[in-house]
Amino acid sequence: MLCLAGTLSGLMMAVLALAISRAPGWRELRSFALVAMAASAYCFFDIVHVIPVPHRALQLGEGLAVSSCFIYGMAWIRHLAISEGRELRRFERGALGVGAVLVILAFIPDVLIVLPIREVPVAWFGVTYMMGTATPLAIGCVVFILASLLLAAFGGGRRWRDGWHSRLPMLGAIALVMSGVNDTLAFMQIIVMPQLTEATSVVVVGAIGVSYAHRFIDDARRLEALSTKLEYEIVSRTGQMLEAQATAAEHERLAGLGRIAAGVAHEINNPTMVIQQNLDRMRALVADLDAFSPELDDRFERAHAATKRIAEIVRQLLETGRQPPADSESFAIAPVVEKAIRAARATAPDLHVSVSIADSLCARGTARFLEQVLINVLVNAAHAARDALGGGRVRIEGTRTGDCARLSVTDNGSGIPTTIRDRLFEPFATTKPVGQGTGLGLAVSRSLMTRQGGQLFVGKTTAEGTEMVLELAAADAETVPPRPPTPVPAPSEVKRDLRVLVIDDNEDLREVLVLQLDRFFHVDEAPTVDHALAMAAARAPYDVVLCDLMMPAGGAEEWLARCPSIDPRLADRTILVTGGPTNAAALALIQMRHEKVLYKPVDMEDLRPMIERVSRN
Repeated sequence: MLCLAGTLSGLMMAVLALAISRAPGWRELRSFALVAMAASAYCFFDIVHVIPVPHRALQLGEGLAVSSCFIYGMAWIRHLAISEGRELRRFERGALGVGAVLVILAFIPDVLIVLPIREVPVAWFGVTYMMGTATPLAIGCVVFILASLLLAAFGGGRRWRDGWHSRLPMLGAIALVMSGVNDTLAFMQIIVMPQLTEATSVVVVGAIGVSYAHRFIDDARRLEALSTKLEYEIVSRTGQMLEAQATAAEHERLAGLGRIAAGVAHEINNPTMVIQQNLDRMRALVADLDAFSPELDDRFERAHAATKRIAEIVRQLLETGRQPPADSESFAIAPVVEKAIRAARATAPDLHVSVSIADSLCARGTARFLEQVLINVLVNAAHAARDALGGGRVRIEGTRTGDCARLSVTDNGSGIPTTIRDRLFEPFATTKPVGQGTGLGLAVSRSLMTRQGGQLFVGKTTAEGTEMVLELAAADAETVPPRPPTPVPAPSEVKRDLRVLVIDDNEDLREVLVLQLDRFFHVDEAPTVDHALAMAAARAPYDVVLCDLMMPAGGAEEWLARCPSIDPRLADRTILVTGGPTNAAALALIQMRHEKVLYKPVDMEDLRPMIERVSRN
């Protein structure tokens, strides 16, 4: 029964090992499959020792059993080397060579096993073995194979700490050597013991096979976990890649829009400023002629407001394509909200706003950006709620939650249509009829909030109204720098003894600007930087220079680079006037001199105070 169990278990382990060895990284199991098949063959042929058979059949069966035993030993030596990931040592290669010769010799009668057949009883075990007689050559060969197997087993001692998967082959080889010594001594009738190699083979091959199976299952589980993790990583990285691609595409689209907007702004703002300054000039002339009337004043105001609206649209178009970070400062929110409400009422005079904001509520960001965002949101709210029952109303509430300062702007309009909610913050998305909006307000507003580390989003929208939420980093009131009002003297109507030089390539704009400024200052004009330099070199020093940022023959950048050679003070006395930067160098120049920059169309109420301030400095 033991021989039969060894045969079947060996075959099962060989089939299992061959099946697993097909998986990547498990080729070593092919050598174990050879061990298992050799053990199965040995157990099968060794059965002739315990069943009655003719003597010649017994001698043939013993030859087959001995040859299987030699193959078994050689397979173990090879498997130990493969499981340790090394080449065969010299003595191991010698042992395999000798073993191959012994396999052949085992089939030659009377070389290893000779007649007569002997009965070897093991009374206490209840079995009698029928055996031939081993020749001295056979005994010597068995000892050599066992010694080689023992040396191969102890040679892998360095992997003893690698865990049970590495220890089992070494322990199995040692157990087989011990059982082989027992069987050899019993065969020689030196001791009275049963043959133990069959039982040892069943235990060792079975244990190692189960160990490999557990290791295979563990690897499969790890592979499944890695596969799941890899799948998650792929999904996550794919999402990040798609998001990055979308962001890059959005930035490229905005950059393209910015380049177009810069060119458009430069071309639009120049004629707009000509119109605006001519309106102011005509208004002054009418006043001087004492022909003013309320209707005429109203017409001038409407025309002036229209030019400001053009400038505002162009400015929003420029801001949509710009993404530079904003300067950060701590400021109180309530004054910013008040300024935004006043500015919004200029566009929406029927705007009714209720405010609930504590004076201590402060934020960190850029106050002028927040003001612009609030103006856009309030104008949108006024438009959305204008047809509401009982009139349009807007409520502004300010709260602080942890490190976040939050403004909620809620109107009583009809809500945001579902067709536009997903692209509400995209450029040119609008709910207003054609001709009543550009669709840039919310796109610019979100950009401005993002640039100062904040957020703008829709809190909720229903048929009863919409809540827009603005969030910025909160700041403590103690960190807000005090800003006492600085009295600015009103510009004198009396012509001052200040010399101003206007440099602009647009003849119409230059002419009207000179007419307007000539009432207050001594003004000269130049169409190019070369003309301006010649005038500066030939005449008395200028107190202030107004220079167009972009001109075909060289603009402010060239003027600032060349004017110090005539008068080192001229660069500090220069105010840049621009319809919008059209390249990165111009934008960098504006950012560097932001305190001395005016955007076209320029109001005289902004231009005169700056001229006087620069002249004083």
